Amino acid sequence: MSRQCLECESFNDDDALHCDQCGNSLDGPSPATMGLPGDRSIQIAQMMVLAILMGLVWWGIQQAPTDVSSGDEDRPGTARSADSGAGSAGTDATPGPGDDFLLNDQDLPGSRTGGATGLLWGWVQVTDPSGRTLSQLPAAVTSGGWLALPRVALLGAAEVSFREGKPGQGTVSSGRFRRSDDLSLWQLDPISAASSSAPLARWDSQLPLQLLDSAGRQSEWEPDPGLIRNGDFLRGPIDHPTAAVLMQQGAIVGWIPGEILEGAWLWVGSDEDQLTPVATLDDFQAAEFDGGRIAATRLLFDGQIDDLTALLRLDQAMGREELLPAEEIPVPYRRNAMFEATSVRLLRGLEAEDCGSYFDAIGLDALLWLEGPDLVAIWLSLAIRDGAVRRLSRAVDAGDQLYRSRADDPAWQRVFSLLPDLFVTGAESSRSSGLDSEAIAWIVSGRARFPADDALRLLDAERLLDAQQLDLCEELLQLEVVRSDLKLVRQGLRSRLERERRVEGRVLIEFPPGSPVIEATALVGGIPVVFIIDTGASATSIPSSALAALGIVVDQNTPRRRVRTASDEFEAPVVSLPPLDLAGALVEGMQATVLDLPGQPDTGLLGLDFLGRFRIDLDVDLGWLILEPR
Repeated sequence: MSRQCLECESFNDDDALHCDQCGNSLDGPSPATMGLPGDRSIQIAQMMVLAILMGLVWWGIQQAPTDVSSGDEDRPGTARSADSGAGSAGTDATPGPGDDFLLNDQDLPGSRTGGATGLLWGWVQVTDPSGRTLSQLPAAVTSGGWLALPRVALLGAAEVSFREGKPGQGTVSSGRFRRSDDLSLWQLDPISAASSSAPLARWDSQLPLQLLDSAGRQSEWEPDPGLIRNGDFLRGPIDHPTAAVLMQQGAIVGWIPGEILEGAWLWVGSDEDQLTPVATLDDFQAAEFDGGRIAATRLLFDGQIDDLTALLRLDQAMGREELLPAEEIPVPYRRNAMFEATSVRLLRGLEAEDCGSYFDAIGLDALLWLEGPDLVAIWLSLAIRDGAVRRLSRAVDAGDQLYRSRADDPAWQRVFSLLPDLFVTGAESSRSSGLDSEAIAWIVSGRARFPADDALRLLDAERLLDAQQLDLCEELLQLEVVRSDLKLVRQGLRSRLERERRVEGRVLIEFPPGSPVIEATALVGGIPVVFIIDTGASATSIPSSALAALGIVVDQNTPRRRVRTASDEFEAPVVSLPPLDLAGALVEGMQATVLDLPGQPDTGLLGLDFLGRFRIDLDVDLGWLILEPR
């Protein structure tokens, strides 16, 4: 227990023999075991004389009132210079419990401090609705259960609990606050948990101040002139980074919150017995936190909320007001934490069947607010994986916006590398849906934005090849590509171009490469008939099943032809055919034998009587049959 000097009333280490301030001997009974000055009993006659002398000394050193900028008639107007130096804590002050937070079954060091003054220290733990810890700070509570808590520590809080080294001491649900005040009073429930602590009283500028920290260290302190009013507190500077309280005559008259809120805060409101709670913790959140952007986004951290709901809420939050400056946002809700939480949820979308819904749930504005190129890259990848044209169009608009504003920023190059893929995917999706004109629009638009992109260049070459613009196609295919998969695509297009060059002005019949059978559909009088093309057959035949559709009747007057097969010989009707058109190779005035091929009753045979009208270029390995009129 600290020893108090009988001469100057300063406090010293409990093993000190002489006062650190005046050098007086500390022999005799320690004042720490006596009552405080306001209600001290005289122990011996010598002490009575000393007390009278000390009273005269204190009276003589009082200074004239000094102006204090308050704007309120309740604020005291004097400040006294202490021997230890104005505006700073004593040099023997040691850190309180704010450095490391550990809940266990041991009492906090110094939970009873200040000599005969009982003082209850403990921890305040602030949690949000999902149980996430927002802040932890040491605090002293008054006998009436009052705590002075910084505004920034309460933002977003659903529960505020006070613990004296172990769980279950009490919770805070109501108190007194004024919007935007940096420090406010809150009361424990139950109050009985703090009944053995010191009471709260109004600061008296005429009385000396004692500073006590949670480790039991104490010193005298005098505020500088020019205190600033903040609600029912006067705030002054102090060089004391850890939590402490300010006391007069056994009562708490102020708090030093420590790192979370700088300065010394002197109470100038009503004494404890006149205080009652006037607001709830919910009232505080409604006034200071709810409705703002951070309040809307914190669903990101709630594991019970599904990804789409959380991402949608983040996107909607962009229309909310920025209630909190960056330095007031609770650490768990700051942008780096939101970035990580958003990234986790978006990445799950890449594995989900409804990946497009993840893309729809959030917009570019929210991702830019989080300052995350990587998030935008994931978002664009969702649109590419989904492949829906409407989502790709939205992603293209976002990409244009980004490219205009951040084209030279190296951090965004990964994002820009994805933009050509939006057009490639858009073209392929449109073509697979049979929307050829839309596919061409995607290709042309992408080429205009990214003329050097290999994938778009090859798509454009394919488009030109389809349109028989062979010279332009060849020009594009002359350029090399880097990606191995695109090398194969380029080679395939070059082979096709070579074939088109050979076929130019001629008829091309394609069949599976290497197949011994060439099958094609020809129009006979406008009626489609399947034929097998056989360069070894001399005559053409049609199946009997095609006669009715062609309006051909076979009777006893129909001429016949002897047909010899490997196993049989017979006569078959011979009929005249309307014009026969094989992919543009047109022959009129042909005759054909009516013959059903074994195992292929609905298939005809095209022989040399048709093929002989053309020059033939057959490549079985490539699957080409080219017919050129003689």
